[in-house]
Amino acid sequence: MVRKRSSYDPLESTAAPRWHVVRTMQGSVVEAHELPAGANLKRLFIELMLKWVDAGWEIGEFSSTIGSFFCNRHPERRMVSISPTDPHAEHVGSMYGPSRSGGCPTCDD
Repeated sequence: MVRKRSSYDPLESTAAPRWHVVRTMQGSVVEAHELPAGANLKRLFIELMLKWVDAGWEIGEFSSTIGSFFCNRHPERRMVSISPTDPHAEHVGSMYGPSRSGGCPTCDD
């Protein structure tokens, strides 16, 4: 018997906290909002895409399997996501944590 791997759905409704996060392409958080527990995350994801389109942004790549999309409004580009972790908290080793990029290691910029 072959076991089926369980798949993770980042847009599955849950009682656990989730955040709507907007980042620059350098990983800096532009805005973040905690979402209500039990929110319909699939619906919210689609509503977010429509909100950005209505605001004049062009949707680029998107994926419901990772719960994020990219949008452009020349010359800016943003990544909008539904995240399982607070973007302002330190998460060592997490891809969902805050940007780790600091200044230049050789010139102190």
